Amino acid sequence: MVPTPESNEQLRFLVNIQRLLAEGQFVATYKYALLQALADLAVERGDDSGAQLTVNSHEIAEKFIHYYWRQCDPYAPLGGTSEKFGILSQNTGQQAGIVKLVQEAKQRHGGSEAEVRHCPKQWRRLVASVARIVKVMPLWKLQTVGREQFDFLYENTGQGDSVTLRPGVPFCLRKFHGLVTDLVQSAWVRYVRRFNPQLLGDATDLHAFLFGTERANLATVAEVLREVQTNRCFYCDHALKDAKAHVDHFVPWSRYPVDLGHNFVLAHQTCNSSKSDRLPALVHLERWAGQLGRGGSTLTAGFNRRGILHDLPTTLRITDWAYQQCQQAAGMTWVRGNELVKLDGDWGPILDPLRVT
Repeated sequence: MVPTPESNEQLRFLVNIQRLLAEGQFVATYKYALLQALADLAVERGDDSGAQLTVNSHEIAEKFIHYYWRQCDPYAPLGGTSEKFGILSQNTGQQAGIVKLVQEAKQRHGGSEAEVRHCPKQWRRLVASVARIVKVMPLWKLQTVGREQFDFLYENTGQGDSVTLRPGVPFCLRKFHGLVTDLVQSAWVRYVRRFNPQLLGDATDLHAFLFGTERANLATVAEVLREVQTNRCFYCDHALKDAKAHVDHFVPWSRYPVDLGHNFVLAHQTCNSSKSDRLPALVHLERWAGQLGRGGSTLTAGFNRRGILHDLPTTLRITDWAYQQCQQAAGMTWVRGNELVKLDGDWGPILDPLRVT
């Protein structure tokens, strides 16, 4: 068992992340995407030991495609005219190659990321094309600060299609995922704003455009959930009325910003507002696991039919991580209204029946 980093090592890790973002050379947004991908993959594939973690360029490429999928839509400033619509520049020169590849795929598949993922041949081709750029551009240049190789994340060999995160790095990326995400996304927004002044002007909605949840798709999610939940609120189990039904992220978006179908539940507006960004109590986790167990096939079929991204094994790993982080922080979980309870007990057995071995 590899020991976890000491507190001073964890602090040094955060200082190094800040230094990389402040002093690194960024000619495109690829390095921000790479840092975010490493953090997300640490959550989805790592553990809470101090062990190292190997990730390859294809896994990173899949994350890049997901991040840039929404960003390759034309950006319309609030109050702007149609003449100002345009795709935001993600590079100091010509438009970033990965953005072009994703844009072309989006046009071919009617804007649906789920659709291209369900076309194995085309998905593999897209991932391979993006992976080639990842290997040439950010993978071996991320840790360059001035003329120094600041390789605290992984050894900078300069070649190959995979990297191995150093011992302790996956642990820190998992523990400080929210903070790393905030730092990366803030720097990403500043970069895009700097190189798109004419299009953006004084826009205040840039962060939501780049990283917000796909709100337009939630109406179709609601249709699937309504059937499985028999038109009842997930949290209070009372009947739902259409006008007051909200699609909620079970593991809050603020804790892990990704839209996967199995993480959604349908709830009253009041329940959703009361829960806010809190992690649901174990009583809700049991209900959620039961819903996925009973209605799993119905949910999967509905998600596929409506082009909604879903990945149950990944959703379960994210859920595990969220509850682990909450327990380690002696955090509170939400029951109802303003009632919070400390996370006591083992959630593992609750999720075990759903795990794919």
